[in-house]
Amino acid sequence: MSETHTSVPAPDSHCSSCGTPYGEGVSGWPRTCAACGTVAHRNPLPVAVALQPVYDTKGTALVVITRTVAPARGGTALPGGYIDDREDWRRAVVRELKEETGIDAASRDVRLADAMSSPDGHLLLFGLLPERPVESLPPSAATSETEGWHLLRRPRELAFPLHTLAVRAWFEGRYI
Repeated sequence: MSETHTSVPAPDSHCSSCGTPYGEGVSGWPRTCAACGTVAHRNPLPVAVALQPVYDTKGTALVVITRTVAPARGGTALPGGYIDDREDWRRAVVRELKEETGIDAASRDVRLADAMSSPDGHLLLFGLLPERPVESLPPSAATSETEGWHLLRRPRELAFPLHTLAVRAWFEGRYI
């Protein structure tokens, strides 16, 4: 009786969406599949979300974005995304804010406003930044993931239910 041995691919060596091998020299996270374009994260469950309050002559508001990528393409959301492998969650909050809005912030100024779990198992960490004047922000401009930023002056339904809950809590003064 002879044994049949099958080769087992190395962990994380193939795209989890289409099965294409990443190829020689691909390392680090996140990584993009050359065949299907799927972006893979080492641990895609923790999500960092920015609550950036601003003020002007009309009062206070939160910075939000309009998404140009799935999921929820075309929807309004808070700036946010996956925390990279070994990345501090506060750094992820300011990185996502910068990537999606062009707004700079310091990770030392981020404080945890809330942590919520979605029904599909995602953990969202909502980082609250200090309130700042609207005039101090860069002009709104489209990014690779958004149509740019705009202001939310009152709570309303957003693209993601937990974003809606966090926005409502902020406007109700529960994160001050």
